[in-house]
Amino acid sequence: MAQIKAHGKPGTAEKFAVMDGDLKDLLDQQVAEPKSQIEAVIASNTELTRTVKILRSIPGIGPVASTMLIAEMPELGQIIGEQTAALTGLAPFAHDSGAMRGKRAIGGG
Repeated sequence: MAQIKAHGKPGTAEKFAVMDGDLKDLLDQQVAEPKSQIEAVIASNTELTRTVKILRSIPGIGPVASTMLIAEMPELGQIIGEQTAALTGLAPFAHDSGAMRGKRAIGGG
């Protein structure tokens, strides 16, 4: 913006500022519609509402993270914690064979 002011025609920077504002408004509108649709779907389903409430009670999980978790892991609320950890790749798995005891490592997801 400073370079445009220094080298551009008078009024050019202001035109760009107006275009930036218009573009921001357009993007805000495009984000608002799907966001409200997602919120409506969650609000209309008691199981999803309950799952969102539980997820948001976890520190660090807000509206965006809880919505993404529900979208990516519809099993939430129907499986136990160990299964959730395994599904996300956070549970350690044993690499054993017969008498050999292998290293435990996380993987998957």
